[in-house]
Amino acid sequence: MESKVSRKQTLLILVITTLAFGGVYAYIFDKKLDLNGDNANYYMLGKALAAGEGYVNINSVQKNPNNHFPPGYPVIIALETTLLGDSIINLKLANGLFFLLTLFGLYFLIIKITGSKVIAVITLLMMLVNVHFLRYSTMIMSEVPFMFFSIMAILSFLKINFKKPFWQDPWLFITIILLGISFYIRSSGIAIIGSIVLYLFIAKRWQHSLVIIVGIILIALPWQIRSYNLGGSSYLKQLKQVNPYRPELGMANFGDFANRFGSNVSRYLTKEIPASTFSFYKPDYREDSTALQWVIGVSLFTLIFYGIWFLKKYNLLILTYLAGTLALLFLWPEVWFGIRFILPATPFLIIGLVNGLQHLIEKYVPFTFKKKLQWLPILLIVPFLYKLKPLHDKASAGIQPNWENYFSLAQWANKNIEHGAVVACRKPTIFYLYSNTYTVNYKYTDNPDELIDDLLAKNVDYVVMEQLGYSSTYRYLIPAVRNNMDRFEVIKRFGDPDTFLVKLKK
Repeated sequence: MESKVSRKQTLLILVITTLAFGGVYAYIFDKKLDLNGDNANYYMLGKALAAGEGYVNINSVQKNPNNHFPPGYPVIIALETTLLGDSIINLKLANGLFFLLTLFGLYFLIIKITGSKVIAVITLLMMLVNVHFLRYSTMIMSEVPFMFFSIMAILSFLKINFKKPFWQDPWLFITIILLGISFYIRSSGIAIIGSIVLYLFIAKRWQHSLVIIVGIILIALPWQIRSYNLGGSSYLKQLKQVNPYRPELGMANFGDFANRFGSNVSRYLTKEIPASTFSFYKPDYREDSTALQWVIGVSLFTLIFYGIWFLKKYNLLILTYLAGTLALLFLWPEVWFGIRFILPATPFLIIGLVNGLQHLIEKYVPFTFKKKLQWLPILLIVPFLYKLKPLHDKASAGIQPNWENYFSLAQWANKNIEHGAVVACRKPTIFYLYSNTYTVNYKYTDNPDELIDDLLAKNVDYVVMEQLGYSSTYRYLIPAVRNNMDRFEVIKRFGDPDTFLVKLKK
């Protein structure tokens, strides 16, 4: 493998990366608001900050302080909104820019830890055609900005000169700031902080580790104090529940955590890690993992571990970061599944995979063929290309009928119901973006009277009956309305599929 990469080569690679990104991104760019509630929450919180309302839920009558989402990404949205205007498309494009900058940062990181432009180019190409990275780079979500700041934090850390007194090295303090930003964007940023501190402990860099710990505590303290005053972290509360979407199941005990850990290990090894690394693979979460999936998953994970272990530099740092990330994910409720949770760590999985293949070529291929075969892993990107068209088609497609009715109902409510009315619905922040009405969620309880009492306590005026496919609507809301039909009046209906706005009689 090469040990040096010239500036000319670096410039050429970055220019080609930019051009390739521009072509692929334009091809798959989706102008529509994604149909998950979190992006609407981020957007709403960013708008509240930009408007000077504070970190509050502006869709609620009381404008309650938000204590669920870390404020880092909403602050970024507020800055983008102030600079670029209040536009969903602009916010999506800004995330695309974050993805491109992530690729740049990742290139320099790979060169730093491997010294190989071959590994850097193959890794960047695999990321450029990975539909998960591309999809999240067109969404108003925190994964891509978090990935950028976490990689920049690691890059900054690698520039620290340990021969200098810590107070004379600006890179140490830049690292602390970047780690703090990462933590404020996603709480899982604690894995990066922990990996760096552990790395310093092992290297016996006591002063630097202490400075980082103190610095992070000081940065995180205001948010932690605020969270405590508001009743504690909602994420931590959900973590302790058997199922955050079914609170009636109660709190998890030791046995529940043990089962959760085993189930998550199985799912990540056989489904999430293969699917995030090779985005053309689509796992079926409804089925148990097969023997073949176990063989593929364990083999892939072994190759990734092998590749990281044989990195030229900083293998321990990357291993501890991945170990910390996976440890967190293994403890999360099983209903929180999907690629998004492991996505920020996926670049390091890909680095491990590519470096592992390169190391095997270096070790076992005869010398005369090594140079020719070092680019062989680039063939890994071929299956990815077949998934770009479906992503393009999805971006070009219209909105599904059930969601189109939901949005139409929200737009109708914006024009026809009284100002200041409160609407109870599933995905209340998405409904708010189109209705400009106050919105709340209904209580997740299988006791119809308790649900109705909660609506009254929240001063709800209207309720949305939709067919978005969420189980809570059919499990809790519909039975409660059906058992109290005399208390509801249909105000507006959109058909095929039926979507209702009903008025709650008080």
